[in-house]
Amino acid sequence: MRRARRGRERRPGGRFALTPPADASYPKGMRTLLALLLAAAAGAQPATLTGTVRDGDGAPLAGANVYLSGTTRGDAADADGHYRIEGVPPGAYRVVASLVGYEAGTAEVTAGAGEAVETDFMLYGARWTVGFVRVEAPRDLRWQGQRAAFEAAFLGESTLADSTRIANPEVLEFREGVGGLQATAAKPLVIENRALGYRLTYDLRGFALSETEVRYDGDERFEPLTPSSNAEAVRWAAARVRAYRGSLRHLLRALLGGTAEAEGFEFFLDEDAETSFNTDAFGRSSEGRPRPVDAQDVFERRPDATGELRFDGRLDVRYDEAEDAGYPGSRWFLESRSAPAEEQRSSIELRARSVTVGADGTLAAPLDVLTRGYLGFERLADLLPADSALPPRER
Repeated sequence: MRRARRGRERRPGGRFALTPPADASYPKGMRTLLALLLAAAAGAQPATLTGTVRDGDGAPLAGANVYLSGTTRGDAADADGHYRIEGVPPGAYRVVASLVGYEAGTAEVTAGAGEAVETDFMLYGARWTVGFVRVEAPRDLRWQGQRAAFEAAFLGESTLADSTRIANPEVLEFREGVGGLQATAAKPLVIENRALGYRLTYDLRGFALSETEVRYDGDERFEPLTPSSNAEAVRWAAARVRAYRGSLRHLLRALLGGTAEAEGFEFFLDEDAETSFNTDAFGRSSEGRPRPVDAQDVFERRPDATGELRFDGRLDVRYDEAEDAGYPGSRWFLESRSAPAEEQRSSIELRARSVTVGADGTLAAPLDVLTRGYLGFERLADLLPADSALPPRER
């Protein structure tokens, strides 16, 4: 998950497969719809990813986790270092090999329909090893304050974040300087999201928080939690739908499907807007700008089911569902109101001339897309697996 979020607004990193999560905790009606979607996709024969994981001396690394970043798909290497991930929908993936005590390895892989793709990994000893991880109990007050700032920026401040926690915060180390707060982790972070029903293992590659920007880079693997009751399973299913609606992934998938306006999105473009995130600039332009535009004015759909975001200036996005109750209280929020609005407002700017969007609704270069407003408010606690399947919105 690679994410850049900016905004001086005291307001303000997936793959899509038609396969329901392994916990099968959707209500009956939703499971029926997912089954229909799965049948419709049956013509796309899945791929298989295989390979070995070894250390710097060539010895197999049994137990190494190999997974598709941002998904629930993965496997553990056997005694000979071999792994096998079956049922992979065709597409481009970031494959990660991870083992405690070693630096994680990554590979960008494109899997065609029915292909068997072999990718080998060689992992080297990490800068920290388990025996040298320093854990202070309790940590001092300075560390506690740094941890609180990290969690608010990393997990987010939505209502879902209230039920999301880092199970092993002791592996975090912080450094503060002129540029703000930076964080590293001696081991993968284990994050439990009791609001959406997932456990994430997150390999943190970098984190930086300043007064105007949050940037973090890493890879996450999702593991569905087991609901304690049918009622909890239903709550999780409903929460997943709410988390998806209006998210960046929802927006990108709607653009790919040509249904963005039908699903509740509106677009306004100001080609001459200054590319600055130091103010809440949504809708604030002179001479009649920003002007309403159609999705095809800012997004090109390609024959191979991928797409491309391409525009100059600032793209304002409205989504016609209410904001999360936690939004007005966020440190990134600067408007003079205390209650959530009935619509979600966001702005997007590109750091490149264009950014490719994969067939599953993921960005090829996530750090080239800068978001603020509501899209910048959503963080890790609001994230769903890229291989989750949610029904199209019905208006």
